[in-house]
Amino acid sequence: MIEYFYPNEAATPLLWEPVLFAYTLLVSGADLLILASLGYLTKKLEKTIPLLLILGISFFSVVLLGPLADLRSPHKAPLLFSIPHISPTYTTPGISLIAFQSILWIIALILSIVFMLLYFSYPMYLKSKEVERFKGLYLAFSLGVDSREKYDKLSLITKGIAIILLLPATLWGLYPSTLLISQTWSFVWRNWVMLPVIYFADTFVVATAIAILVYFIWRRRRMEAEVIQPLLKVHAAGSLSVSALTALQLSIWWFWFDDSIIIQSLTTITSWMFIVIALLITSFVLSLIALRFLVISILVSLVAFAGTIANKWNILMNSQLISKTGMGVFELHLPADWLFKTASPIALAIFLLVIISSLFPLEVKEVG
Repeated sequence: MIEYFYPNEAATPLLWEPVLFAYTLLVSGADLLILASLGYLTKKLEKTIPLLLILGISFFSVVLLGPLADLRSPHKAPLLFSIPHISPTYTTPGISLIAFQSILWIIALILSIVFMLLYFSYPMYLKSKEVERFKGLYLAFSLGVDSREKYDKLSLITKGIAIILLLPATLWGLYPSTLLISQTWSFVWRNWVMLPVIYFADTFVVATAIAILVYFIWRRRRMEAEVIQPLLKVHAAGSLSVSALTALQLSIWWFWFDDSIIIQSLTTITSWMFIVIALLITSFVLSLIALRFLVISILVSLVAFAGTIANKWNILMNSQLISKTGMGVFELHLPADWLFKTASPIALAIFLLVIISSLFPLEVKEVG
């Protein structure tokens, strides 16, 4: 195959290194918060709300560590908040999408923490009556809500916050793919027309896979159908959607580029897409089986992780290996410490999960 590159393109073929791969996984915290909000508003995922809230805040609170670790000048990061470019001016037209999303991150994080405190207020009061250790702390987290009547009155405010939280959380679920498409130097991202919906659905698959895995580790053979089955249904829908949308994107490329040199270059991407489709269809089938045999849910989660990790790596890393012309392929060369940098933000999210879940229960037996 003849390879065509722009001058000096080979100098820096990777704009974003694998540490941002961890960032794309941590964005699933936004989708967990979306599910928690929808569960509270519709009462369809009511028993999963504590798990979804704690997981969502644990992952979403550290989401900006990925971009921070990738910055060439990390000391300039505070400028995103102190002088954000979120409105166009005569001298600087346009807006900074990164700054806009950073402001949304603060708003969404504050809303989610307030949502969690209000949701757990009365359950924390009940917990203070059951245990003596840390009783004062539990009473403080109860916010003075010491009866079901007060908790019911508080529900209107909680619902309002849940509704408001949906907007910034949804924008964050869409943000990474939007950022990739706005980087028009990439031939693949510019022509990946289904990328926003694929990425958004894929993030829901990651979110539900995380929730299913954590719930399985926590309860094992004592899992309750009322908790796990709604998660499996959402997961099945997400897995099937990503598989279908990925297959549609393959068809679009074949139609657009036919048997050209570009199709040969895209083999770097398309070969992984077949793997993603196979793994997520497998996860979909396992989800249906797990609705009856709950213990199978661990396989649902593990297979989904394999599929979504392959998908996000393909979207973020493999896509950067295609030349700007679409007719050349670079080799992937990673820094020696890439795995440590990639794992660190995820490890911090898991650490926060352990801390928050030691204070707030993953299951609430009485929520008013």
